[in-house]
Amino acid sequence: MKHNILLLCLLLYPLYAASANVLRTAKENIKKRQKLEQTARELVSEAQKEGMKHDRQIECYQLAAECSKLINEAENVRVYLKQSYDTVKFYNTVRDVFLYIEKADSVSCTPNEKGVIKRNNPERYRSLLLPLRANLLKGGMWFYKKVNLQTAYDYFDLYIRMSKSTIFINDNFVTTDPELPTAAYLAVFIAQMNRNYDGVIEHASMAKREGEHAPLIQEFYARAFETRGDTARWVAALEDGFESYPQRHYFFSRLMDYYTMTRQEEKGLAFCEAAIQGADSVPLYWYGKALMLLRLNRDREAIDACDASLKLDPNYVNAHYTKGIASLNLAVIYAEQACTDVTDPRCKRDMEIVRSLYELARKPMETVRRLSPADSRRWAAPLYRIYLHLNMEREFEEMERILQQDRQ
Repeated sequence: MKHNILLLCLLLYPLYAASANVLRTAKENIKKRQKLEQTARELVSEAQKEGMKHDRQIECYQLAAECSKLINEAENVRVYLKQSYDTVKFYNTVRDVFLYIEKADSVSCTPNEKGVIKRNNPERYRSLLLPLRANLLKGGMWFYKKVNLQTAYDYFDLYIRMSKSTIFINDNFVTTDPELPTAAYLAVFIAQMNRNYDGVIEHASMAKREGEHAPLIQEFYARAFETRGDTARWVAALEDGFESYPQRHYFFSRLMDYYTMTRQEEKGLAFCEAAIQGADSVPLYWYGKALMLLRLNRDREAIDACDASLKLDPNYVNAHYTKGIASLNLAVIYAEQACTDVTDPRCKRDMEIVRSLYELARKPMETVRRLSPADSRRWAAPLYRIYLHLNMEREFEEMERILQQDRQ
Protein backbone atom coordinates (compact mmCIF):
# COMPACT_ATOMS: atom_id res chain seq x y z
CA MET A 1 0.00 0.00 0.00
CA LYS A 2 2.79 2.41 0.94
CA HIS A 3 4.60 1.41 -2.21
CA ASN A 4 1.55 2.38 -4.31
CA ILE A 5 1.21 5.76 -2.61
CA LEU A 6 4.91 6.47 -3.14
CA LEU A 7 4.62 5.51 -6.79
CA LEU A 8 1.62 7.80 -7.22
CA CYS A 9 3.49 10.71 -5.64
CA LEU A 10 6.46 10.12 -7.94
CA LEU A 11 4.16 10.14 -10.97
CA LEU A 12 2.32 13.31 -9.94
CA TYR A 13 5.35 15.26 -8.77
CA PRO A 14 6.39 16.50 -12.26
CA LEU A 15 2.84 17.77 -12.83
CA TYR A 16 2.75 19.68 -9.55
CA ALA A 17 6.29 21.00 -10.02
CA ALA A 18 5.47 22.25 -13.52
CA SER A 19 2.25 23.79 -12.25
CA ALA A 20 4.06 25.58 -9.45
CA ASN A 21 6.53 26.95 -11.98
CA VAL A 22 3.71 28.26 -14.20
CA LEU A 23 2.05 29.96 -11.24
CA ARG A 24 5.32 31.48 -10.06
CA THR A 25 6.11 32.85 -13.51
CA ALA A 26 2.57 34.17 -13.88
CA LYS A 27 2.75 36.07 -10.61
CA GLU A 28 6.06 37.64 -11.65
CA ASN A 29 4.62 38.69 -15.03
CA ILE A 30 1.53 40.15 -13.37
CA LYS A 31 3.68 42.09 -10.94
CA LYS A 32 5.79 43.47 -13.80
CA ARG A 33 2.76 43.79 -16.13
CA GLN A 34 4.54 41.96 -18.92
CA LYS A 35 3.58 39.15 -21.32
CA LEU A 36 0.05 39.28 -19.93
CA GLU A 37 -1.78 37.77 -22.93
CA GLN A 38 0.68 34.87 -23.18
CA THR A 39 0.54 34.37 -19.43
CA ALA A 40 -3.27 34.19 -19.43
CA ARG A 41 -3.21 31.53 -22.18
CA GLU A 42 -0.62 29.46 -20.32
CA LEU A 43 -2.60 29.65 -17.09
CA VAL A 44 -5.82 28.49 -18.77
CA SER A 45 -3.97 25.66 -20.48
CA GLU A 46 -2.47 24.65 -17.13
CA ALA A 47 -5.88 24.71 -15.41
CA GLN A 48 -7.32 22.38 -18.02
CA LYS A 49 -4.67 19.68 -17.59
CA GLU A 50 -5.97 16.34 -16.42
CA GLY A 51 -5.32 15.61 -12.78
CA MET A 52 -4.88 19.26 -11.77
CA LYS A 53 -5.85 19.86 -8.14
CA HIS A 54 -8.88 22.03 -7.42
CA ASP A 55 -6.93 24.73 -5.63
CA ARG A 56 -4.42 24.98 -8.46
CA GLN A 57 -7.17 25.10 -11.08
CA ILE A 58 -8.94 27.89 -9.26
CA GLU A 59 -5.74 29.86 -8.79
CA CYS A 60 -4.87 29.51 -12.48
CA TYR A 61 -8.24 30.91 -13.54
CA GLN A 62 -8.05 33.71 -10.96
CA LEU A 63 -4.61 34.76 -12.18
CA ALA A 64 -5.74 34.54 -15.82
CA ALA A 65 -8.59 36.89 -14.94
CA GLU A 66 -6.10 39.24 -13.30
CA CYS A 67 -4.00 39.25 -16.50
CA SER A 68 -7.03 40.14 -18.63
CA LYS A 69 -8.07 42.83 -16.16
CA LEU A 70 -4.64 44.48 -16.36
CA ILE A 71 -4.72 44.42 -20.16
CA ASN A 72 -8.16 46.00 -20.08
CA GLU A 73 -6.98 48.67 -17.66
CA ALA A 74 -4.14 49.59 -20.03
CA GLU A 75 -6.59 49.99 -22.90
CA ASN A 76 -8.93 51.92 -20.62
CA VAL A 77 -6.15 54.41 -19.86
CA ARG A 78 -5.74 55.00 -23.60
CA VAL A 79 -9.48 55.62 -23.88
CA TYR A 80 -9.34 58.11 -21.01
CA LEU A 81 -6.39 59.93 -22.57
CA LYS A 82 -8.18 59.92 -25.93
CA GLN A 83 -5.35 57.93 -27.48
CA SER A 84 -5.66 55.23 -30.12
CA TYR A 85 -6.73 51.95 -28.58
CA ASP A 86 -7.67 48.42 -29.64
CA THR A 87 -11.47 48.19 -29.34
CA VAL A 88 -11.56 44.44 -29.88
CA LYS A 89 -8.92 43.87 -27.21
CA PHE A 90 -10.71 46.29 -24.88
CA TYR A 91 -13.96 44.32 -24.99
CA ASN A 92 -12.45 40.85 -25.30
CA THR A 93 -10.44 41.28 -22.11
CA VAL A 94 -13.63 42.24 -20.28
CA ARG A 95 -15.25 39.09 -21.60
CA ASP A 96 -12.23 36.99 -20.60
CA VAL A 97 -12.32 38.26 -17.01
CA PHE A 98 -15.92 37.08 -16.74
CA LEU A 99 -15.19 33.73 -18.39
CA TYR A 100 -12.21 32.97 -16.16
CA ILE A 101 -13.99 33.95 -12.96
CA GLU A 102 -17.01 31.89 -14.06
CA LYS A 103 -14.70 28.88 -14.48
CA ALA A 104 -12.98 29.47 -11.14
CA ASP A 105 -16.31 29.71 -9.36
CA SER A 106 -17.60 26.61 -11.16
CA VAL A 107 -14.59 24.55 -10.05
CA SER A 108 -14.95 25.73 -6.45
CA CYS A 109 -18.61 24.61 -6.47
CA THR A 110 -17.66 20.99 -7.22
CA PRO A 111 -16.20 18.46 -4.75
CA ASN A 112 -12.41 18.58 -4.42
CA GLU A 113 -10.07 15.59 -4.11
CA LYS A 114 -11.41 14.93 -0.62
CA GLY A 115 -15.02 15.10 -1.74
CA VAL A 116 -15.50 18.47 -0.03
CA ILE A 117 -17.07 21.51 -1.65
CA LYS A 118 -15.06 24.53 -0.57
CA ARG A 119 -16.44 27.52 -2.43
CA ASN A 120 -14.37 30.67 -2.59
CA ASN A 121 -15.90 33.87 -1.31
CA PRO A 122 -18.21 35.03 -4.16
CA GLU A 123 -18.14 38.58 -2.78
CA ARG A 124 -14.53 38.79 -3.93
CA TYR A 125 -15.57 37.84 -7.45
CA ARG A 126 -18.46 40.29 -7.34
CA SER A 127 -16.12 43.17 -6.46
CA LEU A 128 -13.93 42.28 -9.43
CA LEU A 129 -16.73 41.84 -11.97
CA LEU A 130 -19.23 44.52 -11.04
CA PRO A 131 -17.23 47.50 -12.42
CA LEU A 132 -16.76 45.62 -15.73
CA ARG A 133 -20.34 44.45 -16.16
CA ALA A 134 -21.60 47.42 -18.18
CA ASN A 135 -18.72 47.06 -20.65
CA LEU A 136 -19.57 43.40 -21.17
CA LEU A 137 -22.97 44.46 -22.50
CA LYS A 138 -21.45 47.33 -24.50
CA GLY A 139 -19.09 44.82 -26.09
CA GLY A 140 -22.04 42.75 -27.28
CA MET A 141 -23.67 45.86 -28.71
CA TRP A 142 -20.44 46.90 -30.45
CA PHE A 143 -19.98 43.52 -32.14
CA TYR A 144 -23.68 43.48 -33.06
CA LYS A 145 -23.37 46.83 -34.83
CA LYS A 146 -20.28 45.48 -36.62
CA VAL A 147 -22.45 42.52 -37.77
CA ASN A 148 -20.12 40.10 -36.01
CA LEU A 149 -23.20 38.28 -34.85
CA GLN A 150 -21.78 35.09 -33.36
CA THR A 151 -19.36 37.06 -31.20
CA ALA A 152 -22.17 39.42 -30.21
CA TYR A 153 -24.28 36.42 -29.21
CA ASP A 154 -21.45 35.07 -27.05
CA TYR A 155 -21.28 38.40 -25.21
CA PHE A 156 -25.04 38.65 -24.67
CA ASP A 157 -25.21 35.01 -23.58
CA LEU A 158 -22.41 35.56 -21.06
CA TYR A 159 -23.99 38.79 -19.80
CA ILE A 160 -27.31 37.02 -19.19
CA ARG A 161 -25.71 33.92 -17.72
CA MET A 162 -23.56 35.85 -15.27
CA SER A 163 -26.52 38.02 -14.28
CA LYS A 164 -28.13 34.83 -12.99
CA SER A 165 -24.96 33.67 -11.24
CA THR A 166 -24.98 33.31 -7.47
CA ILE A 167 -21.99 35.68 -7.51
CA PHE A 168 -24.58 38.43 -7.96
CA ILE A 169 -27.29 36.80 -5.87
CA ASN A 170 -27.78 39.86 -3.67
CA ASP A 171 -27.99 42.20 -6.67
CA ASN A 172 -30.95 40.28 -8.11
CA PHE A 173 -30.12 41.48 -11.63
CA VAL A 174 -32.73 39.16 -13.13
CA THR A 175 -35.46 41.48 -11.89
CA THR A 176 -33.61 44.78 -11.40
CA ASP A 177 -31.46 45.14 -14.53
CA PRO A 178 -33.46 47.02 -17.21
CA GLU A 179 -30.91 46.10 -19.90
CA LEU A 180 -31.24 42.36 -19.43
CA PRO A 181 -34.40 41.89 -21.58
CA THR A 182 -32.78 43.81 -24.47
CA ALA A 183 -29.66 41.65 -24.28
CA ALA A 184 -31.88 38.55 -24.26
CA TYR A 185 -33.92 39.80 -27.24
CA LEU A 186 -30.77 40.37 -29.30
CA ALA A 187 -29.42 36.97 -28.23
CA VAL A 188 -32.63 35.26 -29.39
CA PHE A 189 -32.66 37.24 -32.64
CA ILE A 190 -29.09 36.19 -33.44
CA ALA A 191 -29.73 32.60 -32.33
CA GLN A 192 -32.72 32.41 -34.67
CA MET A 193 -30.65 33.71 -37.57
CA ASN A 194 -27.90 31.18 -36.84
CA ARG A 195 -30.34 28.30 -36.30
CA ASN A 196 -29.15 28.02 -32.72
CA TYR A 197 -32.46 26.74 -31.41
CA ASP A 198 -31.08 25.90 -27.99
CA GLY A 199 -30.12 29.56 -27.66
CA VAL A 200 -33.61 30.64 -28.67
CA ILE A 201 -35.19 28.41 -26.05
CA GLU A 202 -32.65 29.40 -23.39
CA HIS A 203 -33.25 33.15 -23.62
CA ALA A 204 -36.83 33.50 -24.91
CA SER A 205 -38.45 33.93 -21.51
CA MET A 206 -36.21 36.85 -20.56
CA ALA A 207 -36.40 38.30 -24.08
CA LYS A 208 -40.19 38.56 -23.96
CA ARG A 209 -39.84 41.01 -21.08
CA GLU A 210 -38.40 43.47 -23.62
CA GLY A 211 -42.02 44.09 -24.56
CA GLU A 212 -42.10 45.42 -28.10
CA HIS A 213 -40.85 42.24 -29.76
CA ALA A 214 -42.49 39.75 -27.38
CA PRO A 215 -44.87 38.27 -30.02
CA LEU A 216 -41.96 37.71 -32.42
CA ILE A 217 -39.88 36.10 -29.68
CA GLN A 218 -42.76 33.74 -28.86
CA GLU A 219 -42.95 32.82 -32.54
CA PHE A 220 -39.21 32.04 -32.60
CA TYR A 221 -39.71 30.00 -29.43
CA ALA A 222 -42.47 27.94 -31.03
CA ARG A 223 -40.47 27.48 -34.24
CA ALA A 224 -37.52 26.17 -32.23
CA PHE A 225 -39.58 23.29 -30.80
CA GLU A 226 -41.13 22.59 -34.21
CA THR A 227 -37.68 22.34 -35.80
CA ARG A 228 -36.49 20.03 -33.05
CA GLY A 229 -39.53 17.80 -33.55
CA ASP A 230 -40.85 18.37 -30.02
CA THR A 231 -44.53 18.42 -30.95
CA ALA A 232 -45.92 18.68 -27.43
CA ARG A 233 -43.87 21.75 -26.54
CA TRP A 234 -44.43 23.25 -30.01
CA VAL A 235 -48.20 23.07 -29.60
CA ALA A 236 -47.97 24.37 -26.02
CA ALA A 237 -45.90 27.32 -27.26
CA LEU A 238 -48.45 28.04 -30.02
CA GLU A 239 -51.32 27.92 -27.53
CA ASP A 240 -49.48 30.20 -25.15
CA GLY A 241 -48.65 32.52 -28.05
CA PHE A 242 -52.25 32.73 -29.18
CA GLU A 243 -53.48 33.37 -25.65
CA SER A 244 -50.85 36.03 -24.96
CA TYR A 245 -50.61 37.66 -28.40
CA PRO A 246 -53.87 37.00 -30.30
CA GLN A 247 -53.13 39.92 -32.63
CA ARG A 248 -50.23 37.92 -34.14
CA HIS A 249 -52.06 35.51 -36.42
CA TYR A 250 -49.10 33.16 -36.80
CA PHE A 251 -50.12 31.20 -33.70
CA PHE A 252 -53.74 30.69 -34.79
CA SER A 253 -52.73 29.70 -38.32
CA ARG A 254 -50.13 27.17 -37.19
CA LEU A 255 -52.56 25.64 -34.69
CA MET A 256 -55.03 25.23 -37.55
CA ASP A 257 -52.30 23.48 -39.53
CA TYR A 258 -51.63 21.20 -36.57
CA TYR A 259 -55.29 20.26 -36.09
CA THR A 260 -55.57 19.61 -39.82
CA MET A 261 -52.41 17.49 -40.02
CA THR A 262 -53.43 15.41 -37.01
CA ARG A 263 -57.09 15.16 -38.10
CA GLN A 264 -58.37 16.78 -34.94
CA GLU A 265 -61.07 18.80 -36.70
CA GLU A 266 -63.50 18.72 -33.80
CA LYS A 267 -60.87 20.11 -31.46
CA GLY A 268 -59.90 22.64 -34.10
CA LEU A 269 -63.52 23.70 -34.50
CA ALA A 270 -63.92 24.18 -30.76
CA PHE A 271 -60.75 26.26 -30.72
CA CYS A 272 -62.04 28.47 -33.55
CA GLU A 273 -65.39 28.98 -31.87
CA ALA A 274 -63.64 30.01 -28.65
CA ALA A 275 -61.50 32.44 -30.63
CA ILE A 276 -64.59 33.93 -32.30
CA GLN A 277 -66.30 34.27 -28.96
CA GLY A 278 -63.34 36.33 -27.80
CA ALA A 279 -63.05 38.43 -30.98
CA ASP A 280 -65.77 37.95 -33.62
CA SER A 281 -64.40 40.67 -35.91
CA VAL A 282 -61.31 38.73 -37.05
CA PRO A 283 -61.80 37.24 -40.57
CA LEU A 284 -59.13 34.60 -39.94
CA TYR A 285 -61.07 33.04 -37.07
CA TRP A 286 -64.23 32.66 -39.19
CA TYR A 287 -62.14 31.20 -42.01
CA GLY A 288 -60.55 28.72 -39.59
CA LYS A 289 -64.02 27.66 -38.49
CA ALA A 290 -65.09 27.25 -42.11
CA LEU A 291 -62.08 25.10 -42.86
CA MET A 292 -62.75 22.78 -39.93
CA LEU A 293 -66.43 22.51 -40.90
CA LEU A 294 -65.44 21.73 -44.49
CA ARG A 295 -63.19 18.90 -43.32
CA LEU A 296 -66.06 17.60 -41.17
CA ASN A 297 -68.31 17.54 -44.28
CA ARG A 298 -70.58 20.20 -42.77
CA ASP A 299 -70.62 22.15 -46.01
CA ARG A 300 -73.60 24.45 -45.46
CA GLU A 301 -72.23 25.57 -42.11
CA ALA A 302 -68.86 26.08 -43.77
CA ILE A 303 -70.47 28.40 -46.33
CA ASP A 304 -72.08 30.42 -43.54
CA ALA A 305 -68.72 30.78 -41.78
CA CYS A 306 -67.12 31.88 -45.05
CA ASP A 307 -69.84 34.50 -45.52
CA ALA A 308 -69.10 35.83 -42.02
CA SER A 309 -65.40 36.04 -42.87
CA LEU A 310 -66.05 37.73 -46.24
CA LYS A 311 -68.37 40.25 -44.63
CA LEU A 312 -65.35 41.41 -42.64
CA ASP A 313 -62.87 41.10 -45.51
CA PRO A 314 -64.44 40.88 -48.99
CA ASN A 315 -61.09 40.09 -50.64
CA TYR A 316 -60.14 37.18 -48.40
CA VAL A 317 -59.00 34.65 -51.01
CA ASN A 318 -58.98 31.60 -48.73
CA ALA A 319 -62.54 32.27 -47.61
CA HIS A 320 -63.73 32.60 -51.23
CA TYR A 321 -61.95 29.37 -52.12
CA THR A 322 -63.38 27.43 -49.17
CA LYS A 323 -66.88 28.71 -49.94
CA GLY A 324 -66.45 27.61 -53.56
CA ILE A 325 -65.29 24.12 -52.56
CA ALA A 326 -68.09 23.71 -49.99
CA SER A 327 -70.68 24.77 -52.60
CA LEU A 328 -69.16 22.41 -55.13
CA ASN A 329 -69.38 19.57 -52.60
CA LEU A 330 -73.07 20.30 -52.09
CA ALA A 331 -73.64 20.27 -55.84
CA VAL A 332 -71.87 16.94 -56.31
CA ILE A 333 -73.65 15.30 -53.35
CA TYR A 334 -77.07 16.54 -54.42
CA ALA A 335 -76.45 15.47 -58.05
CA GLU A 336 -75.64 11.94 -56.91
CA GLN A 337 -79.02 11.71 -55.16
CA ALA A 338 -81.06 13.65 -57.73
CA CYS A 339 -83.85 12.13 -59.78
CA THR A 340 -82.65 11.29 -63.32
CA ASP A 341 -85.95 10.04 -64.73
CA VAL A 342 -86.97 12.80 -67.15
CA THR A 343 -90.57 11.65 -66.95
CA ASP A 344 -90.62 12.25 -63.19
CA PRO A 345 -91.67 15.81 -62.24
CA ARG A 346 -89.00 15.80 -59.57
CA CYS A 347 -86.26 15.53 -62.19
CA LYS A 348 -86.64 19.10 -63.43
CA ARG A 349 -86.72 20.45 -59.88
CA ASP A 350 -83.61 18.47 -58.86
CA MET A 351 -81.68 19.60 -61.96
CA GLU A 352 -82.53 23.22 -61.16
CA ILE A 353 -81.27 22.77 -57.60
CA VAL A 354 -78.05 21.16 -58.84
CA ARG A 355 -77.55 24.04 -61.29
CA SER A 356 -78.14 26.61 -58.56
CA LEU A 357 -75.52 24.93 -56.39
CA TYR A 358 -72.96 25.03 -59.20
CA GLU A 359 -73.84 28.69 -59.70
CA LEU A 360 -73.29 29.18 -55.97
CA ALA A 361 -69.81 27.67 -56.37
CA ARG A 362 -68.97 29.66 -59.53
CA LYS A 363 -68.95 33.16 -58.09
CA PRO A 364 -66.48 32.61 -55.21
CA MET A 365 -64.21 30.47 -57.38
CA GLU A 366 -64.13 33.09 -60.12
CA THR A 367 -63.28 35.62 -57.41
CA VAL A 368 -60.36 33.42 -56.38
CA ARG A 369 -59.16 33.54 -59.98
CA ARG A 370 -59.51 37.32 -60.10
CA LEU A 371 -57.67 37.86 -56.82
CA SER A 372 -54.88 35.35 -57.50
CA PRO A 373 -54.63 34.93 -61.29
CA ALA A 374 -51.22 33.26 -61.15
CA ASP A 375 -52.44 30.46 -58.87
CA SER A 376 -54.17 28.49 -61.63
CA ARG A 377 -53.39 25.16 -59.99
CA ARG A 378 -55.81 26.17 -57.29
CA TRP A 379 -58.82 27.46 -59.23
CA ALA A 380 -58.59 25.87 -62.70
CA ALA A 381 -59.79 22.36 -61.78
CA PRO A 382 -62.84 23.51 -59.75
CA LEU A 383 -63.85 25.98 -62.46
CA TYR A 384 -63.42 23.27 -65.11
CA ARG A 385 -65.96 21.12 -63.29
CA ILE A 386 -68.31 24.04 -62.62
CA TYR A 387 -68.32 25.23 -66.24
CA LEU A 388 -68.85 21.67 -67.46
CA HIS A 389 -72.04 21.26 -65.44
CA LEU A 390 -73.29 24.74 -66.28
CA ASN A 391 -72.79 24.09 -70.03
CA MET A 392 -70.53 27.14 -70.31
CA GLU A 393 -68.63 25.86 -73.35
CA ARG A 394 -66.24 28.76 -73.99
CA GLU A 395 -65.19 29.04 -70.34
CA PHE A 396 -64.91 25.26 -70.06
CA GLU A 397 -62.52 25.10 -73.04
CA GLU A 398 -60.41 27.86 -71.52
CA MET A 399 -60.04 25.88 -68.29
CA GLU A 400 -59.15 22.81 -70.29
CA ARG A 401 -56.27 24.67 -71.97
CA ILE A 402 -55.04 26.03 -68.65
CA LEU A 403 -55.08 22.59 -67.05
CA GLN A 404 -53.09 21.19 -69.98
CA GLN A 405 -50.53 23.94 -69.58
CA ASP A 406 -50.25 23.28 -65.87
CA ARG A 407 -49.58 19.59 -66.51
CA GLN A 408 -46.70 20.35 -68.87
